[in-house]
Amino acid sequence: MLDKTQILHRIAGKILTSTTENEVGVVEELDEFYNQFEVIDDIEGEIHLANGIALSKKNAANCIKDYKRTSRFLKGVYKAIVRCIENSPNIRLNVLYAGSGPYATLLLPLLSFFKPEQLNITLIDINKSSIESIKSIISELKLDDYFRDIRIADATKYKFPKTLDLHLVISETMFHALTKEPQVAITSNLAPQLTDKGILIPEEIDISIGYSFFSKEPFLNQYGNEYYISNISNETIERISIENLFTLNKLTSKKVTRLETNYFESKLFTIPTDFQSTPDICLYTKIKIYDSLMLQYEDSLITNPFCIASLYNLPKKSKFKVKYYIKNTPNWELTIC
Repeated sequence: MLDKTQILHRIAGKILTSTTENEVGVVEELDEFYNQFEVIDDIEGEIHLANGIALSKKNAANCIKDYKRTSRFLKGVYKAIVRCIENSPNIRLNVLYAGSGPYATLLLPLLSFFKPEQLNITLIDINKSSIESIKSIISELKLDDYFRDIRIADATKYKFPKTLDLHLVISETMFHALTKEPQVAITSNLAPQLTDKGILIPEEIDISIGYSFFSKEPFLNQYGNEYYISNISNETIERISIENLFTLNKLTSKKVTRLETNYFESKLFTIPTDFQSTPDICLYTKIKIYDSLMLQYEDSLITNPFCIASLYNLPKKSKFKVKYYIKNTPNWELTIC
């Protein structure tokens, strides 16, 4: 009879070899595996940081149900670890997982594919209950030897020890269009601490702007414990792409740390004269997790389209620009010029 660690290894193996057609089903198995560990919502609830909102322990645990996100991040993290080992052979890699939640979902299932001598992992989360939970799970699965440190910390401010090289950073702390959660602030803090060949997960996040009919847009919907694509029949909906607003990756994150205004601002856009079939200003998120592993529109809750405004509500012949605010609760705003 397989023990829990062996069962987790078997499930992770199925996820790593899954295809688009069956990846949802195998992640459901992972969800069922984690359900045996009791997760009670904590008294802390959501925690408001200077640059976003940290999810409650229960909501962080439920992120596993965003099945394509979970599957593709696990595949991407696995490939990134393999690449780090190739880049730095014969040393123990320092891995930082920021915002691990109570399950460390994007890393813990992969550990049995590597040796403790290969990975030196640090887990941080702002939520005390999440840290207590993941410590308990790691101990029960007898995976303690992989970990250097597990602690409560604000990932937007955390400093990895300068005496150690940081080879891999994992942080998935985002909502659609990078609103609400502190992904940008965390990335801008941690990515510059990586070594030159260090890898950031997700590797790149692109936010683009365009015109569409928002109510007809396909999007991943959550109802209770079920996730399904709404408006799936509208996959060929007309979208008019304007341009890429900004890209967040290891290199551009360094610019964010020097951004004193605490917001990004687009150029001016002229309102089109004919917008009956595409009346809404929308933002689209595309995530390159690592290498070829991607999350496209409506693949995940974090890549759902985001509507800023209806063109019908703007004065004719006017221009507009959009701003992305990093401080407090990250959000997008439209300014008419």
